Amino acid sequence: MAIGYGDGIPGTAGAGVGTGVGEATRRGQGWWLGLVGAATLVLVGLCLAEAGSGPSDRVLRLIGSVAAVPGVLAVSQLLLLRSKRIEPATIGVAGLGAAIVGVNATDNGGLLSGLLLALLAAVPFAFLSGFLSMNAHTGHALFSAVAVLIGADQLVDDISPDTLRIVRASWLNSLDHNGLRIPGVLLAGVAVFLLVAWYLPRQERWLGAPAPGWLRVTVLLFLPAFLLAVVAGVLFTARIGATTPGGLSREFMIVCLLGLTAGGCSLRSGEGTVLDVAVGALFAGALQTLLHLKAVGFSTQSTIMCGVAVAFIFADLARLRRTPISAPPLPPVPPVLPTQPPADNPYAR
Repeated sequence: MAIGYGDGIPGTAGAGVGTGVGEATRRGQGWWLGLVGAATLVLVGLCLAEAGSGPSDRVLRLIGSVAAVPGVLAVSQLLLLRSKRIEPATIGVAGLGAAIVGVNATDNGGLLSGLLLALLAAVPFAFLSGFLSMNAHTGHALFSAVAVLIGADQLVDDISPDTLRIVRASWLNSLDHNGLRIPGVLLAGVAVFLLVAWYLPRQERWLGAPAPGWLRVTVLLFLPAFLLAVVAGVLFTARIGATTPGGLSREFMIVCLLGLTAGGCSLRSGEGTVLDVAVGALFAGALQTLLHLKAVGFSTQSTIMCGVAVAFIFADLARLRRTPISAPPLPPVPPVLPTQPPADNPYAR
């Protein structure tokens, strides 16, 4: 959903004038992260048990690689979430970027062309989303985001071959198949997390102007989010070593939503940190890996992860509390001077 920028100004969201009720804030985030972290460890243990006697480091590498993709994508949504925006179109660009890179990565020249096309695809969608969110109604912005999702899926069907197209670019293959204990995909994801952790407070300070124009908001919010979405698409292509026709945007949307909600990022109040996204992404990666090891079908996986994400959304709504607004002190009232002297005053006659 695309929500207006004014809703994201601190101290104004949900505030009622004269009601004594302030904005909604989430409660118990520390306990939430602890519970989700413990659940993630349980899922990792189940993955190791399901793998049986196979090498445990391979399972851990798989979980890290799977978690990196929704993690980077959820970080891109975090930039928008902190200003009370969630743009599904970003996820569509991620799927589009994965398809473009996968189809063009037949050799080094094709790989470079695919990366450039994926980045160019992000720019117009970023400016379109920024313009509509700032100048159009919410319904128009949401409609455009859904249209981008449908268009990205359709374009994936048009440009992708009927069968898997193996990526033969050496550096892409080396990201996840180099035998390191920590895969290159996970390292790339950690680098993105650190970069956003450094960038986010500065970006919010730059957006502190009373009424920034749509162009400035697009450059500081939408464009970085879309570029991170393309990075997620590149990581997805690198992780699986191939691109599949269709369905990429839907998969990205579900795992991104699960990564945000599992980490306790509040879609209602707009609260969230990079640490929240990291914990939620690891949970989503461990859950998806467990379903993959159990040979659960793709549609069933999507249904389960979507159901878990919806449960986390309801839990987020239950954790929200309204903070009271402290009324400003009233100005001192000057004493009322008598208009007539008392009756027993001898000077009154």
